[in-house]
Amino acid sequence: MSDRPAPSSPGLPIGHGLAAALFGGVLAVWAGLMGLSLQRAALPDATDGMMLAVFSPGTSDAEAMAAMVRAGGEPVRSTWLGFAWVARGTEPGFVGRLKAEGAIAAFGELPVGPTLGGCTATPVDTAKIAATRLQ
Repeated sequence: MSDRPAPSSPGLPIGHGLAAALFGGVLAVWAGLMGLSLQRAALPDATDGMMLAVFSPGTSDAEAMAAMVRAGGEPVRSTWLGFAWVARGTEPGFVGRLKAEGAIAAFGELPVGPTLGGCTATPVDTAKIAATRLQ
């Protein structure tokens, strides 16, 4: 008799490899859907109104605020991301001017929640909040 274990036979990838493959697949599907959502939510350059303005990560609050003002708009509030701001522009072409001042993109309503920017921002309209009924 031998003290060596019996050689294992090659089989299906089970365990960590299968979990990693499943995680990678879910991550790829999520990234594709998020990219499509962001592409559809991106505003054209001629747009004005309330929007989520995204700057390069690391942009200071002062730089972002100055860029929004130079573009002819006003900063409404920052978000928890730090480089994304809710901004308002009343003149047509605000998005184009905002991009010229350094913004990466501007987004309208994102399909991830009932407020502008999903969980990154909250609505300002207190009357709308008061009229909302939870069920």
